[in-house]
Amino acid sequence: MYMKNLILLSILSLFMVFTSCKKEEILKPNNTVTNVQEDAELIGINWVLTDGRFYTENMDNGQKMYYDHFDFSQTTSVLDPISGADVPFDTIVKDYTVWNFGNSVFTLNGTNSYPYSGTELTPSVNGLENGSSRPMEVLELTDTKLTVKVHEGYGSDGTNNYHYFSTLTFVKQGESCTNCQPAVMYGYTYGGTISPTPTATTDLNGTEWVVTKYYDGFSNNYPNDTLTFYPTYYVINGGTPRTYTLSSIFGNNMSELTLYGFTTLGGDFSGMVPSDFITAAQVNSANFEDIFDTNNDKLVWMTRIN
Repeated sequence: MYMKNLILLSILSLFMVFTSCKKEEILKPNNTVTNVQEDAELIGINWVLTDGRFYTENMDNGQKMYYDHFDFSQTTSVLDPISGADVPFDTIVKDYTVWNFGNSVFTLNGTNSYPYSGTELTPSVNGLENGSSRPMEVLELTDTKLTVKVHEGYGSDGTNNYHYFSTLTFVKQGESCTNCQPAVMYGYTYGGTISPTPTATTDLNGTEWVVTKYYDGFSNNYPNDTLTFYPTYYVINGGTPRTYTLSSIFGNNMSELTLYGFTTLGGDFSGMVPSDFITAAQVNSANFEDIFDTNNDKLVWMTRIN
């Protein structure tokens, strides 16, 4: 009897040793956990973009990569570097892009306003220029810092299919922050700084044009404003970046040039121009229409100076 009890105790001891030495399961971090300060406010604050990352998952081979939107030499990017920017909201500029959530209106860069809905942690900017919306998820919110996940979607680069999204980190206007971005999401490998797909033809990149005249239906106007074009944006008289697109029109020799924030004409305008206008270095009496149909059409004359 004593021997049986001794054997039983020995077996029980060995069982306890083996079970206590069993390797603990390592839990993967939850990439959707939010860090929200209890008394922090989202609404009524000018949030200035300070950094951003672009996350991709290759749906064909499962590879997960993340990229920086900005570095010391690149201060402009787009939320969808695969397909390009569709609306002004999609073009992001480090230390320039400013978001402000009002009680029911979202304001971009102090000029473009849109309705938004949802909760403080899941706001959605609606009614963008092409009728789309940009839902987002707040990942971090403190008295001075905001990080959101935005522009989640699917796309293809012609070879592979991707699931992607961006995370953008803002600081409260007037504040500063170093290394403010939250930790990289689990399972993603660094791929460097992303090179965004231009939203407009690169032929316009680096060119400068003077708006010599426009006719508004009542009188001729001679603004002599200078438009300078970059891969994803343009500026008027060296001012703030504004979005533009240039696309060919199937079946004829015309192209459509859309200039958002074209304050020379007083709004967002789109016009039909000859496909060879860049090499011809001029636009003569091209009809530009207000995208929102709030201003009358304008006839525009522009001359290329560079």
